[in-house]
Amino acid sequence: MDARRDGVHAQSCHGRLPGHRRSAAGGELARPPRRRRAPVTARRNTKEAVAKAALRLFAEHGYDGVSMRDIAAAVDVKPASLYKHFSGKQALFDAVVERMDAAYERFAASLGTPSGEVPQLAGAYAALPIGAIEDMAEAQFRYWTQDEEAVLYRRLLTREQYRDAAMGALYRGRFADGPIAYQAALFDGMVQAGAFAPGDGRLMALEFFAPLMTLMQMHDGCEDDAARARVASLVRAHVERFGRAHAPAAPGGALR
Repeated sequence: MDARRDGVHAQSCHGRLPGHRRSAAGGELARPPRRRRAPVTARRNTKEAVAKAALRLFAEHGYDGVSMRDIAAAVDVKPASLYKHFSGKQALFDAVVERMDAAYERFAASLGTPSGEVPQLAGAYAALPIGAIEDMAEAQFRYWTQDEEAVLYRRLLTREQYRDAAMGALYRGRFADGPIAYQAALFDGMVQAGAFAPGDGRLMALEFFAPLMTLMQMHDGCEDDAARARVASLVRAHVERFGRAHAPAAPGGALR
């Protein structure tokens, strides 16, 4: 570092420390105090702020109802500044979707749900007490109905499924075909393992999942916390009833 900037090394020709002043009589004056640097404040993550604002605007107005200028205004930057981070509106929209998908994957991983191939999954779920499965279902429900950004993302996908085929596929993957296919395979595996009474896995999946989607829609329409709590309480009741209805008759079955 330059000796004149850090004020540590003496000047070789005069033997003075940098910053000292000489009086008119040639004597040394006291070194002036260093200027205090202004405290460094954390810089806003503009890209993250833009993604959050875009999520809200896209959810409220749809892709076609939002311009880059609208998004820039929401985060108080110039429209041209957005192009430092995103090549255009579609790229920004895609980034919002990727960001929310990643957020969901982190949430799902935090639940500690069993993972693996269907035979292993069936055995793992069969070993869980009904209360643990109720906890997982309730956590999923609360994520999609109470997490602010997850609620906006669900609204965005609901709107955009009719505009864009890819968004329609993504919506169905999260809230229709995807869960039904996964649960159908799981329930078939549990039937084969003797953890569930004989039945059609796909019909069981519809029986399990459809009420949860209905409860989400009911929750969206609630006007107060008491009403939302009543709806949320039905999630646990539904899971327990489902488990009891499909438990094998013999002792030792799943979901006791």
